[in-house]
Order: sequence, then structure tokens, then C-alpha cells
Amino acid sequence: MLIAQITCSRASFSIRAEVDLKQGVFYGLIGPSGSGKTTFLHALAGLVPANGEIKFKEDIWQDHSYLAPSRRRSISTVFQENRLFPHLTVKENLLFAEERSLSDSCSVDMETVVENLEIDRILEKKPEQLSGGQIKRVSIARSILSDPDVLLLDEPTTELEDRLKSKILKFISELTKTNNKITILVSHHLPDIGRYCKETMVISKNTISPPRPTQSVFVSGLADLSNQAESLEGSVLSVTVLDHQRDRGLTRLSLADETIVAPISDDLERGEKTNIFVLARDVILASEQPDNISIRNCLSGQLVEINDYPDDFSSVVIIDIGGQSLAARITNSSLQDMSLQTGQTIFALIKTISVEV
Repeated sequence: MLIAQITCSRASFSIRAEVDLKQGVFYGLIGPSGSGKTTFLHALAGLVPANGEIKFKEDIWQDHSYLAPSRRRSISTVFQENRLFPHLTVKENLLFAEERSLSDSCSVDMETVVENLEIDRILEKKPEQLSGGQIKRVSIARSILSDPDVLLLDEPTTELEDRLKSKILKFISELTKTNNKITILVSHHLPDIGRYCKETMVISKNTISPPRPTQSVFVSGLADLSNQAESLEGSVLSVTVLDHQRDRGLTRLSLADETIVAPISDDLERGEKTNIFVLARDVILASEQPDNISIRNCLSGQLVEINDYPDDFSSVVIIDIGGQSLAARITNSSLQDMSLQTGQTIFALIKTISVEV
């Protein structure tokens, strides 16, 4: 377990955190731009000063009288900017990380990492010969191969296409669980947090909240999430893959007794459990089941909550579908015209292209 009770002060803000992070868990960290997400990661890594205590298992990384240098902490950071050694090839950068590992034996081999990051064709190139996306993938691979107990990811998937981004985050999620690591992901793209992070911390009013299950963060914390850079309030739903309709470019998923159609995701296997993310603004509500419409997903559920939204002209409606919560953001005018009330049956309409798998 990683325990951090710290306060970080910078020129324009101060941030406070009291968190207990369990091994084997992939965490998300979200907050507005400039709120201190990167500063918190750097404080954990010993890269910026902080007041307080940081402890991993029985090792003291920081207290009132001791500060372990970053090289003595079993932690690795994927920075937003390029930190590769320019005079080394990609392979040499990876070997350097492997050789500097604090672990007695690496829990993952280079071949597996190279394959999953799809960097096998650029191993002999130097950083100056790489694209931005390739530099990101090599940086992630190097951090993984250093085999840290704690992996910090600061916007790691910018410049990556969706297919690669999904593949890499899924790989890291599996490594975190299998090898009993702690991973923290900072991303402004909230669907990535929703789909891969088991628990999430939110920065609000200069304080990092203790981690909570990601599904509950998105459903109950829409007001806080409205401050995010992309304003991506939404719902995380657990589903099971039914099959792929490759001729139509679709993947079918099951949610309780409902079927959801999403853009095809070939990396998912039939029967596999996964998460999907749906924006609250992309959910349309109907009091009766509509016929002959282009929207493929029509989910039946019970309206359980109606909450005010901070903008004064809309509300967030929470619908229970098979024991899971789906949020829909609608105008107050629509709310009144439809005479919506808790307890009633409601139909949630979601376009196929609005389902992020």
C-alpha cells in the first residue's frame, strides 16, 4: 500500500492529499487544468518538494526528517514531454531502464512489452527519428520495463490513435492487476479514466479526494466533472461482449437484459467483460419506446434521481438499468414538458457512435 499525506505549494496554488492506494489497482486522477495533477505525481516521485509523509509498504519515502531521492523510490513516471536519451537507440533506452530496475527480477519481459506497444520496427532508431506518437509508446515501454511498484502516467496517450490507446491502456491495466502494482493515470480524456481505472481521485478546491469506485465518481460527481477541460460528464457501465458483426462494423454488448450496439472493437473477445463510457449529453430520453428511428440503442430503465446541474438551465437524470446507473443531461424545459418523476419507467436512447468501448 502507498500512503501519502502531503501538501504541495506552488507559486499559483497549493494542493493537499491524504490517500491510501492499494496494490493491484489502476487509479485515475482528474481535475481542471492547472489544479495540481502533475505536481501531485511529481511529489510522489520525489521530483518536487512537499510537506508531509509518503510511505510505501514498510519503506519511508518521506517524513519530517527524511526525503528519499527519486532514484531510491520504486516508482516510474511517463512525463508529458519527451525524456528519452537522445544519444541512445530505442532498444538501448529500453535496456537502460531494465538494467536500472530496483526489482530483483523483472515481472515483464522486453519482448512482451515491445509487442504490446508495437515498437518492434523502430528499435534501432534514435528519438530524433521518431514521431510524437512513437516517442510516447517508447516512453511508456521504458517505464514499464523499469518494473516499478508504482507507475505514474501523465497524459500518456496524447498523439496516439484510438486503437493503440485502447490496446496500451488495457495492457497496463492487466499488468497492474497481475503483478500487484499501483498505477495512477492522469488524463483529460475522461472516457479513458472511465473504461480502465477501477478507482478515481478528483481534485476539487485544492484537495485530492480519497479514491472511490470510478462508476460512482462519474454518476454522483457530475457537478465536479463539469469543470473538466473537455466537459465530459458521463456514465461508466460494465458490459459483456456478445459478438462482433464485422460486415456491419459493430460489436454487440450485453447489459443485464439489454443489448447495446457499439462501433466494432476487435481487441475484445466474446464473453469478455469490459467497461463502456457514455456522455450524459449524448443520452436522449423518451417516455414511450419509439419506433422506426436511426438510433440503435434503446434501453429500458427506472428513473431514480433528478439533480440540478450548475448551469441553471439543465438537469441530470439518473436511470437504473439492470442495477447500473446511466446519467442523462437534459434541459429543464424538457424535464417539465415530459413531466418526469422518480419511479417511472423511461427509455434511454444512445447512438451507436456515442458508445466508447
